[in-house]
Amino acid sequence: MSLQPKTYEALLADLKRLEEENQMLRQTCDDTSSKHSNLIHALQFTQFSIDTISEAIVWLDEYGNYVFVNDAACKNYGYTKEELLSMKMFQVDPLFSVDRWNAHWQEILDRKSFTIETINKRKDGTPVPIEVTVNLVEYDGKQYNCAIIRDITEQKLSEDKLKQSAIRLAELNATKDKFFSIIAHDLRGPLGTQREFTKILSEKDSHFSETERVYYLKMLEESSDLVYSLLENLLDWARSQSGIISFQPIPILFYDLVQRVIGLLNLSANKKNVNISNQIPSKLQIVADLFMIETVVRNLISNAIKYSKPNHQVVIGIAEETQTHASPVVFFVKDEGVGMEKEQIENLFRLDKKKSTPGTEQESGTGLGLILCKEFLEKHNSAIWVESELHKGSTFFFTLGQNTIPL
Repeated sequence: MSLQPKTYEALLADLKRLEEENQMLRQTCDDTSSKHSNLIHALQFTQFSIDTISEAIVWLDEYGNYVFVNDAACKNYGYTKEELLSMKMFQVDPLFSVDRWNAHWQEILDRKSFTIETINKRKDGTPVPIEVTVNLVEYDGKQYNCAIIRDITEQKLSEDKLKQSAIRLAELNATKDKFFSIIAHDLRGPLGTQREFTKILSEKDSHFSETERVYYLKMLEESSDLVYSLLENLLDWARSQSGIISFQPIPILFYDLVQRVIGLLNLSANKKNVNISNQIPSKLQIVADLFMIETVVRNLISNAIKYSKPNHQVVIGIAEETQTHASPVVFFVKDEGVGMEKEQIENLFRLDKKKSTPGTEQESGTGLGLILCKEFLEKHNSAIWVESELHKGSTFFFTLGQNTIPL
């Protein structure tokens, strides 16, 4: 090897070569630094994206431990990341046990990805319906469930509203069917009777005895009363269904109202020799909608007369145990009539099950009267119920809650 000093030209060549190598090293270092910076940026962007989406994302290991949670999960559950990462999923899902989780984990291994609905519980105990998209992932030789969790409270509320709408639609259809049934059957009968008797009475060549004439006129009168009663209930019910009737409570002397209704129904009561006893305290005042409460009282007394046997009594009064209390007062209308079986009582206030039972003298009806009573009393935040025994009469009770002014 020569130890002679290099020439100037050789040194310049070496310097040039070293400069080129240094430039290449700097370029390589810059590229590596850039790539490292880009990688860090990409990781930060990914973490930012995961933490800012509204759906909760959690990773669970095969034992149900939380190993990763994003910010949305913490916000939705009300826990810090540290708290969640120290917990198992059973602590937030009351529907899961260890056995169910083990079966669920096996399903994850078999199906890889699927969706379930369950309920999670926030830190404050509030239950939340959720939809979970399950995904099996493998990382660093281990298997995890990467779950994307979506709050479906609004969806469930919408589903409940749809169910309620479907129920309401079924009720409206039942209402419509009942309405047409009443028009087709209950009104046709008495109107047809009126038509025939009017035709008979108007025939010029017909000769009737006084007994026959009285009989036909009595039949016409009863038929007219029935048609009027049917139409009155039909119109009241139709108005209540369409929302035309407004609730306008005013102070009312209840004894006077009952007396007025008794006067309207005296003719029907006298035909059966049914005595109506008004035992309401004369100065008892209620706060109620006059039209609605009068309709309730009229229907209850009318029904009591209808199902009473001749020479019996109908009583309107206040239940003894409530007479000394300011509220609520329980009113009753009691008859000594035919009474009802258990099945009749259970279906009494249901329009879809309503079937009118003929009275003791075969009086017919629409079955709408008690439905009206129930609806109108509900407007007063009140209730109606019945106690009855077959062949021993019925007692209808109703309250007016806070709407009664004490004596």
